[in-house]
Amino acid sequence: MTLLELPQTGRTQSLVDRFGRRFRYVRISVTDLCNLGCTYCNPVRGCATTHSHKLSWDDLDFLVDVSVNDLGAEAVRITGGEPTIRPGLADWVRGIRRFGRLRDVAMTTNGILLRQTAATLRDAGIDRVNVSLDTFDAGRFREITRGGSLSRCLDGIEAAIAAFDRVKINCVAVRSLVLGELDRFVRFSDEKNVEVRFIELMPVFDEKDYFHANFVGVPELKTRLAALGFALEPEGDGPAAGNRTGYGPATTFRVAGTRARIGFISQMSDTKCLSCNKLRLTSDGALKPCLLMPEEIDLRPAIKARDRETVCHHMRLQFLARAERYDAQTAIAMPAGRPMQATGG
Repeated sequence: MTLLELPQTGRTQSLVDRFGRRFRYVRISVTDLCNLGCTYCNPVRGCATTHSHKLSWDDLDFLVDVSVNDLGAEAVRITGGEPTIRPGLADWVRGIRRFGRLRDVAMTTNGILLRQTAATLRDAGIDRVNVSLDTFDAGRFREITRGGSLSRCLDGIEAAIAAFDRVKINCVAVRSLVLGELDRFVRFSDEKNVEVRFIELMPVFDEKDYFHANFVGVPELKTRLAALGFALEPEGDGPAAGNRTGYGPATTFRVAGTRARIGFISQMSDTKCLSCNKLRLTSDGALKPCLLMPEEIDLRPAIKARDRETVCHHMRLQFLARAERYDAQTAIAMPAGRPMQATGG
C-alpha cells in the first residue's frame, strides 16, 4: 500500500502496515507535569513545575474515540509526566470505558500518589498499572528523582498490589544504580509476586552525555543475573505471549525456583520495531510514530476542531509510513527534540 492508497475514514477498520504490524494501542500523555524530577527524564533541567493543559479531557476523550472506533485500537496506555497529579483523571477513565471495543486501560506512574488514588482509579476502569522504581536505597532514590520519597513510592506499590490484579515495576537501567541491586529486584518480584521490567536507558534528550555515562544493555544485565545464580526461563514476548505481559515490547522470563518474573525492554541493544503496534500522543497534542525519532505532527488543531477525518488521516499516515526499524546509532547521535516527560514515557 502506498501513501496515496490510504483507505478512507470508516468505522473500526483494521490498520495494518506493509510489514504486517497492526495498530493495537495508543499511548496518551495526559500531562507533562511531574511531582518528581528524574535525571533520566531530563538530565539537565529537571521536570517542569508549571503546566497549562493544552488538551482538555474532552479533547482526549475524542482522541480515544477515534483511535478505538475508527482505527481499531483495543488498548490505551495513560502516561505523563505523572498522570495522577492531573485532576479529573478518574472521571476521564470512567468515560472512555464506554467504548465497548476498548479491552485494556493501563497507566504508568511513579507511584507517589497511588496510596490515595489506586482504589479510585481501579473503580474508574484502569485495569493495571506500571510503577517506576529504580533503586531501593532511599538516598539514591532522592538523588535520581531530585527529592522524591522512596517510602511513598513503596507505599504506592503496596496500594497498587491491593487494588489491581496486575502490577509491574519499571526499572530504568541506570548503570550506577541497577548493577548493584539486581538481586534485590529479583527478591522483590518473588516476594510481591509482581513482574519487574528492566528498561534500557534511551537518548530521548538532546544532552547525550548522561546516556553515554549510564547506559547498560540487556545482554549485560542477563549476564550479571546469571552470575548471581538466577536462571531465566523464557516466558514470551508481549502480545505474542497471549497478552500475559500486555501490549508492549517486553521479553519476559521466569526465575527458576521462584515466583519472580523479569522483563527486559531492549529498545537500544535489540529493537522490537517489527512488533511495534502503537502510536503515542504527547500532552500538547503531537502525534509521534516512534519514541526515538524526532518526527511528530501537531494534531491539536484537528482535535480541537473535532475534525475526525483529519485526525484519522494523520494517524493512519503516520502508522503506515513507519520504517521497518529505526537505527539505534542514529537515535543516539541526533537531537531528540523533547525530554522524556514532554514526550510521554
